Amino acid sequence: MGGVSQVAARAVEGGKPQLTRFHQRVAAEALTARGGGGASRLAPALAHSAVDLNPHQIEAAAFALASLPTGGAVLADEVGLGKTVEAGLVLAQLAAEGKARAVILVPATLRAQWREELRSKFGLDADVVDGDVVREREKQGLKTNPFDTGGIVICSHPFAAMRVSEVERVPWDVAIIDEAHRLRNAYRKDHRTGQALRKALRKCPKLLLTATPLQNDLMELLGLAAFIDDALLGNEEAFRLQYASGELTEDKAADLKARLAPVVIRTLRRQVKEYVKYTARRSIVEDFAPTAQEQELYDRVSEYLRREDAYAIPMARRALFVLVYRKILASSSFALAATLDRLADTLDQKIAGVECTAQADLILEMDGFAEEVEELFDDPSSAARPKGQLALRRMNDELGELRACAKLARTIQVNAKGDALVRGLDRCFTVAKACGWPEKAVVFTEFRRTQDYLKKLLESKGYSCTCLSGDVGGTEKRAALVEEFRNTTQILIMTEAGAEGLNLQFCNLVVNYDLPWNPQRVEQRIGRCHRYGQQRDVLVLNFLNRSNAADARLYDLLSQKLALFDGVFGSSDEILGALGTGIDFEKRVLDIYQSCRDPNEIDTAFKKLRSELDDRISARYAAARALLFERFDGEVRSKLRVAEQKAKEAVARREAEEEALVAAAFDEEAPPTPVVLEGPAKGRSKRAKLVQAAAEKIRARPQDAVAFLELPNRILPAPLGKLAGREGWWFAYKYTLDALVSEERVVHLVLWFDGERFHALPAEDADAFAALPADETQAGPRGATVSIGQAQEEALAAIHAKLVADLQARIGDTFDAARDRWDRSVEDALAAPRKAVEDARAAWGKARAALHDKSDLPLRDRRAFLERAEREYRRKLDDLRALEAQRYGEKDRAIAELKKKSEVKERRTLVATAYWRCV
Repeated sequence: MGGVSQVAARAVEGGKPQLTRFHQRVAAEALTARGGGGASRLAPALAHSAVDLNPHQIEAAAFALASLPTGGAVLADEVGLGKTVEAGLVLAQLAAEGKARAVILVPATLRAQWREELRSKFGLDADVVDGDVVREREKQGLKTNPFDTGGIVICSHPFAAMRVSEVERVPWDVAIIDEAHRLRNAYRKDHRTGQALRKALRKCPKLLLTATPLQNDLMELLGLAAFIDDALLGNEEAFRLQYASGELTEDKAADLKARLAPVVIRTLRRQVKEYVKYTARRSIVEDFAPTAQEQELYDRVSEYLRREDAYAIPMARRALFVLVYRKILASSSFALAATLDRLADTLDQKIAGVECTAQADLILEMDGFAEEVEELFDDPSSAARPKGQLALRRMNDELGELRACAKLARTIQVNAKGDALVRGLDRCFTVAKACGWPEKAVVFTEFRRTQDYLKKLLESKGYSCTCLSGDVGGTEKRAALVEEFRNTTQILIMTEAGAEGLNLQFCNLVVNYDLPWNPQRVEQRIGRCHRYGQQRDVLVLNFLNRSNAADARLYDLLSQKLALFDGVFGSSDEILGALGTGIDFEKRVLDIYQSCRDPNEIDTAFKKLRSELDDRISARYAAARALLFERFDGEVRSKLRVAEQKAKEAVARREAEEEALVAAAFDEEAPPTPVVLEGPAKGRSKRAKLVQAAAEKIRARPQDAVAFLELPNRILPAPLGKLAGREGWWFAYKYTLDALVSEERVVHLVLWFDGERFHALPAEDADAFAALPADETQAGPRGATVSIGQAQEEALAAIHAKLVADLQARIGDTFDAARDRWDRSVEDALAAPRKAVEDARAAWGKARAALHDKSDLPLRDRRAFLERAEREYRRKLDDLRALEAQRYGEKDRAIAELKKKSEVKERRTLVATAYWRCV
């Protein structure tokens, strides 16, 4: 900070503010200076935030801050390691430096969570902007840019993509994109959301947050990199040619890793287990046996769904509809009865020749199946159905079958799985009571009608329930329901819409009433409770009909091979990453349910699926993830230990200095808020404002031109022993250096008199001197009347040269890295055209040789062939030269702009002057 730490410590220990007015002035400037590097730059954000000092988060935040001048970074820590906290630290530090404009793009369900995290952990206020907010403002006659608030704005990916021009007009200090893997195809011209957001945010630095930067295809890396910097990995054609075609060799992977290293940081859970403690997750299985009626219903509907010529199910979306219908079949008879009625109504309309609209109602049952809706399509011509009278007879037969099944479903009023849920909850709550755990449970179902049934069932058994589904609009309503569950009710029943974006660490029982087939979705559900901050082991309750061979084998696959329900971490990123979105896995499971009837067939099919999973998980993309994103554990741990220690020291110094400054500024009056502040982020954000108020108060106070200080000889450390009995001048300067990398720093120039002339202390000794406690005195200089002009000017010149050299070295590293990006990008883009020119030239050479060879081809044809080959060569050569001019022109313009940003603009201000004496 420029050295008042020991003075500050002494002031706090003594109980009375003992910072001299000179030290107060220096501290006011030092504590409000911006910039710097590493963990020390984060000291203000850490001191004013209610977060644990986790070293991997500090390292990631420092990495992100350092990357912002050249485009930004990808924060890719594994699930549960706190990427939101890392981004929050960056936002808090930028706010402390006066850079408060930020836009945060998130899935719609995460907006409230982000706002609450920023408020509770960092004391940062943020505005959620959506269609409702905009419409309400327009009603009030406010037609201003909804994103231009001057502070932090949170909105969904699609909402920002629809309002590109308004987003683009705001001079953002940073843009944060959460769940960035959803934009992994943004390199493609047909990816509308990705292309729109790239355009909207092209002028501002960006932080991308994702636990799965690479899932199934190396091209996804290009999609993420394109957000940070178009030059990072080149264009699509060049990247595909260089890395994504053929085998990814170790050399290629190492080259790609080197290009990504400046912008991607990733920590794995196993690398931080020394200091981030995770509780375990434990599985509980509640078996149930369906009644005879339930089994009959299951068999009849299952056989109906296997029929590829069913008229009630549209051929173009057959896989999607059958998947959802099978999940409803396994959920509850209550959800199934309504679905069968709707299917029958659909068919009735077809028979009557009415345009079918009933299928649109299926969207009501798609709560949580958005990815399946996007990805599951069929070839409508794959299966032909009869037409005419034969078709009419079959449709009438099918209609009767559907009505009969619906009638059977409505007669079933008790579900065996529902009774199993009551038994399971009773058992788990008995364990919870014995362990002193909260008697609370999060129950997941995939369907609204099942949710209604479960609420009625559980309340009839004496449980209090809260329901949350996709029908609950708005972040405030969702947050209110979570608070109701936290404070009042025992059970939260959610459809899939609740599985994303909620933090429920206060509950440690997760119930999968309907078990998803998608492993990603299972992990997401459990992760609502089993996450960083959970203090208890998490119980995962599942239900299993062991007489259903497919259900039993699927559960074995999810629990054993994919390890979703037991252990400390759940399924690893290597496994979940290899599964991608999980939709392909769901399709394979659906195929088994549809095609296999015999237990032996089912067993064989699941064995084959497991074998394919083994192959996929160990395939080249798993290897690529390890090569690209994992660091050696020893290296990581040693770096993180150093980062943790440095951060703790920096924060301790910062807090002591702030306490001393505030105490000194408000010595004779009550401060605006208490000096000792309680509560997590709210109190700490007040503290930040209090420090700012103290600094402004001290700056506004009249100050003596020269302060007179005395330091006792006995406190001088050994390197400063030569100052005993000496005297001299102390000048505190504030240097502001603005460039590609900018900072402010308070620098101490200490001159001492040896009886003949003045000497300047080296910078390190000057900082040590500045940290010594001193007392104010009225005594002026005793005999040192020699001019200090030459010594002062020489010392200032040396300080200036050192500061500028250090900054230019940092700028140089950043500039060289950016230039290298452009060099690589241009060469990558020109590789394919240059090869095309070489091939055309070779073809021309062959044509020239063929002209003189004996050949059956007539001479006229050989001459024509030669002319075509020459024209093709020259055309490709012209194309190459034009492309070279274009690419090198782009590079030259980018480098020129970077050079302009790299020019150092400096300003020096004299903060305070003192004459000192050691006695």
